[in-house]
Amino acid sequence: MIRTVISGNMKRIISIITALFLVTSCALHAPEFRGGEGVEFDTIAGKQIKFNAKAKVYNGNWFGVKVKPSKVDLYIDGKHSGTLQLEKKVKMKARRETLLQIPMTAELSDSPLLLVARYAGEDKVRVQLKGKVKGGVFILSKKIDINESVDINPRSLSPL
Repeated sequence: MIRTVISGNMKRIISIITALFLVTSCALHAPEFRGGEGVEFDTIAGKQIKFNAKAKVYNGNWFGVKVKPSKVDLYIDGKHSGTLQLEKKVKMKARRETLLQIPMTAELSDSPLLLVARYAGEDKVRVQLKGKVKGGVFILSKKIDINESVDINPRSLSPL
């Protein structure tokens, strides 16, 4: 009886160690941004903007990935303009393109009205995100460096 309990527990321990080894040996590849679908503004107060961004993202990993709340630097046309924070964790399914609704908060260095006035006459503006984003699989997490840029038409982002 005791031998059965010990060998049963040993089997569980060995299987857990093997599973952890397999999961930790897997490389977590950064998901691929495949395009934006739009932005819905919630609130604008002072230098803070809360909004929901819709984006198509492809997860090439063979496992689902969760992106945990993270903060990255925001650059507009090469000039540091503030920080962008992911408010809630976002889940991506394995080997699929997913349309995500991403709740975010932007803490700007200038007033949003000044930024709108500065770039209102431009046809396109380069928006760049730099920093580390925390991603996770099961109970394991890893910080991934991002440096993504996208050209947008500032007229399409009118929050008013």
